[in-house]
Amino acid sequence: MLERFGDLTQHRNTQLDGWRAFAVVGVMWHHWVPPGWRGPWPFEMGLYFFLTLTGFLITRILLRERGLGEASQQPWRLKQYGHFQKRRMLRILIPCYVAMLFALAVGARDIRENAGWYFSHLSNFHMAGMTGWPSGTAHYWTLAIQMQFYLIWPWVVFLTPRRAMMGVFLACVAVAPLSRVLIEAYVPQVHHVGAISTTALDYFGVGALLALALERGMEVGNVRLKWAAWLAGVGYVWLYASQEMGHPVVGLQCVQQTLIAVVFAGLISGTLVGFSGWLGRLLDHGAVQEVGRLSFGLYLFHTPVPLMLGWVLPQLWGPFFVGPYQAVRVLVFALTAWGLAVLCRKYLESGAAPLSRRAS
Repeated sequence: MLERFGDLTQHRNTQLDGWRAFAVVGVMWHHWVPPGWRGPWPFEMGLYFFLTLTGFLITRILLRERGLGEASQQPWRLKQYGHFQKRRMLRILIPCYVAMLFALAVGARDIRENAGWYFSHLSNFHMAGMTGWPSGTAHYWTLAIQMQFYLIWPWVVFLTPRRAMMGVFLACVAVAPLSRVLIEAYVPQVHHVGAISTTALDYFGVGALLALALERGMEVGNVRLKWAAWLAGVGYVWLYASQEMGHPVVGLQCVQQTLIAVVFAGLISGTLVGFSGWLGRLLDHGAVQEVGRLSFGLYLFHTPVPLMLGWVLPQLWGPFFVGPYQAVRVLVFALTAWGLAVLCRKYLESGAAPLSRRAS
């Protein structure tokens, strides 16, 4: 199926759901399988796709709401901010808290000992100082950063003069690599620099720049952006490979993640045009679409699932499930996470489904 959108606010792009599916499967694979199965490929990059997509979708919504508010010629900022946060509560916050309670129930140790950090959505700062990642709740740092983004970003969009908006968004992008350099140099107690909120601003900022450019008339699938994304991809692979081989490129490593954000911006832009051929058929395949629609629930629940199964099916860690038979364990993880995600979508996300359809 090939879809072309003139009015980007009125349609859900199903192929974006396809990319959501591949992103969340990559993250689950990264967390579930033995390191030897992952190889050198950075499967966690699905996280960065979600953050860039969030910057794009949320900024697009906020720009639309700003336009409606300004057209009303009435005080609008507080009202629109309240409406936005209410919808985020329905769509994001309630499922997130339920997933945290689930992690508590199945014995995730870190959230039991540091519940305040998690439930206040500041767990990213807590995890940044840990030498490792907590079992069952490691992925919550990205959710915390997103919650912080939802609270602050509407005011950036609503209060910034339109003529200065491009510059402000670019400045946000620039803050991320700069903060990586400064934190690594001067804050040695931070072991996971990427978990600090400012270091994620390039994902959000690049997504926001794409939303602003489209609002100002840039066509989806813009050729210059396409070439910029390809060049950024080459740069990312070079920097990533250099790092993995133990020879980081001094002075440029800090922009590695900025480059992948540009890659994903180009991917989002191309997807808004729509892919045809085998790639389009793959993204629109029914199974891929189903995983994409369940991606939020899968992301929320996938890391506590092994903890739960450790209580229910401890045999999965028995002597039989070694070597290639570990695939059976991963399959049980997947089926369990699938069931929880279905329940999440049906009972926790359904109240905000109309918004979700409008947003993407």
